[in-house]
Amino acid sequence: MLPKQLRFLHPYLHATGLLLMVVGLPFSMLLMSLSQFFIGGNWILEGDYTVKWKRFRSNKIAIMLCCLFLLYLPTTLWSSNADESLKVLRINLPLLIFPFVIGSSKPLPSGWYFNLMRVFVASVVLSTVVCAAIGLPQWINGTLNDIRHISLFISHIRFALLIVLAIFLCIWMVFYQPFRLAPIERVAYILAIIWCLFFMVILQSLNGFIVLLGVGLLWLVVETKKKLSAKTSFILTALCFAAITVSALLLVQTWKSYFTPATIYNGALPERSRAGNLYRHQLDLIENGYYINSFVCETELHAGWASCSNYGLDSSDLKGHSIKTTLIRYLNSKGLSKDAEGIKQLTKTDIQNIENGIANVKYAGLWGLRMRFYQLMYEYSFYQQGGKNASGHSLLMKWEFWKTGLNILLENPIMGVGIGDVPDAFRAYYQKNNTWLTQDWWMTCHNQYLYFGVAGGIPLLILFLFFFLTPAFKIWRTSILPFKLFLGISLLAMTTEDMLTTQAGVSFVAFFYSFFAFSRFSKEEAQNAVAV
Repeated sequence: MLPKQLRFLHPYLHATGLLLMVVGLPFSMLLMSLSQFFIGGNWILEGDYTVKWKRFRSNKIAIMLCCLFLLYLPTTLWSSNADESLKVLRINLPLLIFPFVIGSSKPLPSGWYFNLMRVFVASVVLSTVVCAAIGLPQWINGTLNDIRHISLFISHIRFALLIVLAIFLCIWMVFYQPFRLAPIERVAYILAIIWCLFFMVILQSLNGFIVLLGVGLLWLVVETKKKLSAKTSFILTALCFAAITVSALLLVQTWKSYFTPATIYNGALPERSRAGNLYRHQLDLIENGYYINSFVCETELHAGWASCSNYGLDSSDLKGHSIKTTLIRYLNSKGLSKDAEGIKQLTKTDIQNIENGIANVKYAGLWGLRMRFYQLMYEYSFYQQGGKNASGHSLLMKWEFWKTGLNILLENPIMGVGIGDVPDAFRAYYQKNNTWLTQDWWMTCHNQYLYFGVAGGIPLLILFLFFFLTPAFKIWRTSILPFKLFLGISLLAMTTEDMLTTQAGVSFVAFFYSFFAFSRFSKEEAQNAVAV
């Protein structure tokens, strides 16, 4: 316990611990961990345990949030993998630490919470700038083979959720004005919104945009009617729906052009190439309107490719895929025959693209979400034709993860397999059923709700939903808007990710749930506490 004359520092130390978390979320796993040690250590040094315990016991929201962690404990009793059980418990400690410490501590001044939100937004924006400045050049020169890897500090999926929350906070601060903003700060937040949206396009974060649009539309429909005039609300809603409609029409047109066979397939296909060698025609997998396995003459591919590249046709490209497969797909995407004549029409840039693992000319000419959409269309086409060995194709793999998780849940509906045995159960199922996934991709659910079902059966899933949603219902009317937006982000993100199986995901959920739930204040109080 600190000397009496220094006890005034405890609120500042508590705020410093929270500051470490809002900075650490987009930047550093280490800072996330230090934040918990900091606020926990300060809580212990501050003393007043009797007062804190009474405060915690009277805080039903904090108790229910702590129960989210306690839910794991019974399932360890029937888990045979003790190491994995302990790992899961360690990762999920933030679900116990943040609700307990923040819920039992004396609330900070309102202005401090708002300033922490400002720091969070600034940290996210700075992190995107650093990732763009360092990661983009590495992707351009081929050091990174996937543009989503420009997220240098945490998974691009978790990073996208932080960006979405930062965008919503900026919109809330600019247009709802919960506290006074200097004109230059308002402009800075508007620029931050534009930049973050642009960065998400670069990041090809389809999940991020789905969450952004899903939660944003719900916000427009529900909240704007309360806070904005009917005319303004109607205009914003109409603009949003118009943008979605135009985007949908463009996607439909792209889909049709991608899957509609070119006119060359209307008549009989030639049996031989110009050099007189036999073609192979297999009209199954289509890409950019051309069947990948049509007009293929492998004899000419070997000789033609050897004349223009030092990479052997049977070797791998820089992404680890077969040069032969990449070459055939690339020629096909340009509408060229897969023979000597087709290879002759490749430019030096085309050859370099193939060596770099770019399998479709569109991937080189497009960027952002449109390129991601083309990749997803290929995955879908591959799946429709019964394609196997699609490891690395996120859409197909998630479908396999979900099917596996559902089957395991149906086999263990009451008690599940135990929180420590979830990875083992998935690996055993993959092996037993001869999955097409390679062992490197033998992962778990990628769905948090399904994960709880597998771990503890349907009862555990129901309890999780109860303890996660009940606090939100209790404080819904009195909570600030960012809490509702955060809740929407979390609930939607959990449908496609195991949010509570990684440090970044657990920290995001545990911290912001506690932060927003226990920092409710009025607009007038905030205006008096925050300097312009």
